[in-house]
Amino acid sequence: MHVPNRIGGIQRSWSYSAAAREAGASLIKNLSIPRPFADPALEAQFLEDHSQRFCAFRRASALLALVLWTSFLTWDLTVARRTPILKDAFTDLLVLRLLGILLLMCVGVMVLRPSFRSHVTSSRVIFIGIYGLIFLMLCMVAVTPAPFNYSQQFPGLYLALFFQFSFFYLRSKSVLAVAILTLAAMIFLQAAFNVLHPADFGAGMFFLINMVVVGHGVCVHAERVSRERYAAERELASLNRDLSTANVELGRKNTELEISKKDQEIKTNALLALKEQQMRAAEAASKEKSNFLAAATHDLRQPMHALNLFLQASSEAIRRGEFREAGRLIDECGRSSVILARLLNAVLDLSRLESGRVVPRYHVFDLRLIIEEAAEQLGPFAKSRGVDLRLRLPKESLVCVRSDAHWLGRAVANLVSNAIKYANTGQTAKPTVIVGVVRSATRARIDVVDNGIGISNAHWESIFQPFFQVDNPEQDRDKGLGLGLSIVNAVISMLEEHRLELKSAEGLGSRFSVEMPLCGASPEKPSPRLPAKTDADEALQLDGLYVLLVEDDGLVRASTEALLSQWGVLFDSAATFEEYEEILDSLERFPDLIITDFRLRDFKTAREVAMLGTQKLGRPCPTLVVTGEPQATIVPLACTHDVLSKPVSPADLRQEILSLVSGKCPDEVAA
Repeated sequence: MHVPNRIGGIQRSWSYSAAAREAGASLIKNLSIPRPFADPALEAQFLEDHSQRFCAFRRASALLALVLWTSFLTWDLTVARRTPILKDAFTDLLVLRLLGILLLMCVGVMVLRPSFRSHVTSSRVIFIGIYGLIFLMLCMVAVTPAPFNYSQQFPGLYLALFFQFSFFYLRSKSVLAVAILTLAAMIFLQAAFNVLHPADFGAGMFFLINMVVVGHGVCVHAERVSRERYAAERELASLNRDLSTANVELGRKNTELEISKKDQEIKTNALLALKEQQMRAAEAASKEKSNFLAAATHDLRQPMHALNLFLQASSEAIRRGEFREAGRLIDECGRSSVILARLLNAVLDLSRLESGRVVPRYHVFDLRLIIEEAAEQLGPFAKSRGVDLRLRLPKESLVCVRSDAHWLGRAVANLVSNAIKYANTGQTAKPTVIVGVVRSATRARIDVVDNGIGISNAHWESIFQPFFQVDNPEQDRDKGLGLGLSIVNAVISMLEEHRLELKSAEGLGSRFSVEMPLCGASPEKPSPRLPAKTDADEALQLDGLYVLLVEDDGLVRASTEALLSQWGVLFDSAATFEEYEEILDSLERFPDLIITDFRLRDFKTAREVAMLGTQKLGRPCPTLVVTGEPQATIVPLACTHDVLSKPVSPADLRQEILSLVSGKCPDEVAA
């Protein structure tokens, strides 16, 4: 029967203890100096905002202090002058009081200046006033005879501390330092000169210490509230910016919706007509996609058809012993294969860009580098067409921009290639393509100018559509694929703050301009370019390398084996993950490289291939992933690796092998 009472007593005791701990924790929190923001820049912004927020109140408080200090002058002129015991100290008191007025007047002038809004200036001015007044108050306590120094002058210290704790919204750490120095000074005066009666000194210090503790708590609370409010306001401002952006976007969409709604109301007010219009729009979009797929299928079939015929013809020529003719036909097979790979890669790139699956990788680089690389790459092509390719680049200073060097380089190369293809070789003047860079204060612009056939105004929008080509109705693949400008438009649309502009006159030429923001100079200096290596030099470096090939597609595996054999590369190939594991168990030589598809049978991937290789070989082996899946580019492997997307040209495959084996970047190997 007594157990419940005992339990109730324990619960009450526990609740009292918890409440006491909670109260103690709250007291410690309220007396603990708030920590500044971790980011020094954010802390500086807070202090400036805090000073500006309370600037007007601080000015009013400083002027109020001047009024109150001056009002005590009446006491000096009445009580102190008429009291016999204070007559000897009257002159000193009057001088100290006037010095205080002069000090506060100077402070009042400084607080009214515009510079008082800054944190450094306002803190300096306020602490000059506070330290000066406390010093004067201590002097007045020292020169005023007892007990008037305690009853009349000592409360001035309370008032000064009350002002600094309550009216100026200063940092609690600095204010606490003022209070501690005041206490220390008062203790020193009492110890050295015995200015107060011991009882008065004890009572005064008791109340002064209480004033410091309470005032410090108030100041800590005020600073903590200010910091929390500032952080909340920053968060609220961020949310407001997001909300404003969303509202702007919503407004834009609402405007578009209203325009669309008005257009629909003009056509018909019936819901059936609206549905019919939406259906027509969906059918148009579907038809556009179907047309794109039909055009892509048609253009892919052409080189594939030619490739099949050339292969059959070369086989017949070999059977009849016409090896020279067979060699020529095999070269034509290679040409058809290159065209097929280019077309397929262009279609895949355009599809990835328009679907939003490509994420730009921004960094700062010299814009001249990608232009020089495009000119170096397309120089032989321009020479074969009889086109004079010229560069107009700043030679003395860097032109640093923040962009994706790979995709921007692709866009520039496509524009230059397009200008070369449509050069007007029938005119009197020599066909010329000029690639230049123009800078403004904040922007950089790449201009690709030609004196070619020009583009009619009627085709300005159409040329950016896939497979559209001016003056190429027969779809001659030697004149391009019809996807270059579509890829350029998709790339520039993807990159932030980039803009594409076209100016052209039929028969006079065209100018394509790509504009982007300038950026500060890159800290990295470009390495000097090395002389270009020939295919024979690269093939010679491959001779004798040992490679492990993991590919579950029989046709791809057989073609890769054939190419490696021609390059003199030693290899072991595996069709499954189990075969690959068996090869690792029986190796007599550490492989120079592992070439693997990303996705294998039985849900195995290149990651498992690299991990097993590291486990069996004792250390990581460079790995080259050749895959048809774009998401494989972001798969991390536990070794040095690179990713190539199928289809891969032999030259690209050779360069990637050399780059991984040598431990250099592909650009250095290709250079």
